[in-house]
Amino acid sequence: MMRSDWPVRILCVLLLCGAVVSGCKKEQPQASAPVDAGVVAMAQAGVPEPKPVAKVAKPLKFSGVTLKRDPHFVNVTYTLTNPGTAQGRGESCLALLDEMGFVTYERNLGSITVKGGTDDVFNDNISLPEENWDSVLTVLLYTVRGSRCEGADFQAASEPLRLRATGEPASADAPAPRRPGRLEPGEMELSGVKLWQGGEGDEYQLRYTLKNVSRRRINAQVCVQGYAEDEDVSEDRASVLADDLSMHSLAAGATKTFTERVELADSQRWDEVVALDVFLDARGCESKPEKAPVRLRFDKLAALKASDEDGSQLGESDADDPDEEAEESTAEPAEEETGMDESDAYDPEVEFPQPPPEPDDASEETAD
Repeated sequence: MMRSDWPVRILCVLLLCGAVVSGCKKEQPQASAPVDAGVVAMAQAGVPEPKPVAKVAKPLKFSGVTLKRDPHFVNVTYTLTNPGTAQGRGESCLALLDEMGFVTYERNLGSITVKGGTDDVFNDNISLPEENWDSVLTVLLYTVRGSRCEGADFQAASEPLRLRATGEPASADAPAPRRPGRLEPGEMELSGVKLWQGGEGDEYQLRYTLKNVSRRRINAQVCVQGYAEDEDVSEDRASVLADDLSMHSLAAGATKTFTERVELADSQRWDEVVALDVFLDARGCESKPEKAPVRLRFDKLAALKASDEDGSQLGESDADDPDEEAEESTAEPAEEETGMDESDAYDPEVEFPQPPPEPDDASEETAD
């Protein structure tokens, strides 16, 4: 007897169709990110994306400069303009120049920061004794990107501004600014060194005379280096017994005497000092005494004893005593600015007429 299997076949067909339907199910499309129309347009046009604009550094420019002087200080007000896009940072500097354009003195005015495309006003007040203006013809203002004005390029970070010592613009034919060459052996003589104690036990004064025996202007810094019994010490220990004194500028043939206070980093170390070197070099105490072109060594106790014997104990007021210094320049000091010229001069008797003197009775009787 034959059995009918049609129910089994129908079940197999239904299972097969269900498997086919489930395997053919389509995935839902994911939401796409929004497209930048500008990027699409640039991509279609073949134009590359713009790159960030590079910062451009340009020399700073001085303007609106005023100079105000008194016997010990100078006040400088000025505007710095930054025409570039990069920020300008560094130091502003002041240099004094002689009639030949040689630098006789230079120093930092103060730190500066000027954003690109802007300007700013600065006001600096610095110590600058009147004696530094003796041979000054012009003043130079400039900036540096670092922190040291001495030896820096005048035009590296700014357009230097040249002024007369009165603050007026310098003439266009003024000599170009330059620095004297380094001091060489035999160009400067150091003599008359005297050391004495001041009012306090750790206060010492030093007097010395410099003579420029060369045919050119010379700039050099004076350093005092002290030595203990053991001179073979490290540089760090040697620096504790050293003191940078003033930077001096002497014209050819000039002789001048200076008096300065010597201050060690630790004044209590004076008891260790048995001998001292006074030497000159362009970098002062940064140089080695034995390599200095001018150097003089003396015994501390002998120098103090000699000062006691010849009565050389001098106070601070003697440092500027004109009788003790050979003047470098014989030029008369500039007259004080009053805003008047020769045409403004007047005769007080014309401005304020005086009544005629009354006749003397005795003289009239004699005349009769």
